[in-house]
Amino acid sequence: MKVDNCIKYVRSLLYPRSCILCGAEGDFAHHLCRPCQNSLPFNYHACPCCALPLPPHVPSTQWCGRCVRRQPPFTNSLTAFTYEAPVNRLIGMLKFRQKLHLAEPLAGLLMERLGEKYEQPDILVPVPLHPLRLRARGFNQSVEITRAVARQCRLPFDWRLCRRVKETKAQSELSEQERHRNLHNAFQICADVKGAHLALVDDVITTGATVTELSKTLIRAGAERVDVWAVARTPKS
Repeated sequence: MKVDNCIKYVRSLLYPRSCILCGAEGDFAHHLCRPCQNSLPFNYHACPCCALPLPPHVPSTQWCGRCVRRQPPFTNSLTAFTYEAPVNRLIGMLKFRQKLHLAEPLAGLLMERLGEKYEQPDILVPVPLHPLRLRARGFNQSVEITRAVARQCRLPFDWRLCRRVKETKAQSELSEQERHRNLHNAFQICADVKGAHLALVDDVITTGATVTELSKTLIRAGAERVDVWAVARTPKS
């Protein structure tokens, strides 16, 4: 047996390949069997600016009402899924059950969704956690996803480019005005971003307020363009 084949054989014994949702055995793309991949809630019909899922009668080229009323500071948002079963289960397992290996298939699914639709940024930037929350969780799920995306699309990423300097309440519990006040001056830029095209990477866009405030902060610091990439988007915000 050749050395490469031997290594593959031993690896298959130590790390058996199976579907991360149903457990079916097999060597599947993104560790998901075909039926489970077909069950994923893809976010194809969405606002091209903020990725909010649109009603069926609204063209997918049309911005949602919120983006029309107040244009976000980022150029566009691309997400693979709506935050519904079973994607919410996978993200929950990554965040709250320390299943860090799930970052790789989630990143692969995100990149598959992005395809050739994105303009290549200069650098990928994970959305930071406040140090207290990072200490409590032990890791930042956005960093894990960004690292996997960077590896798959061969782009640099920098988790130290910005810091979250203000501990904030959960955005989903607040009104729109409270969300903006809650995040005011929440971020600090720690590197030169003048003229840069950046892509923020996160696990879930819930209200959009976090990526909006971080994008504003980056643009004020001199960034030329900010895009937003996320695994999932909540159906309503």
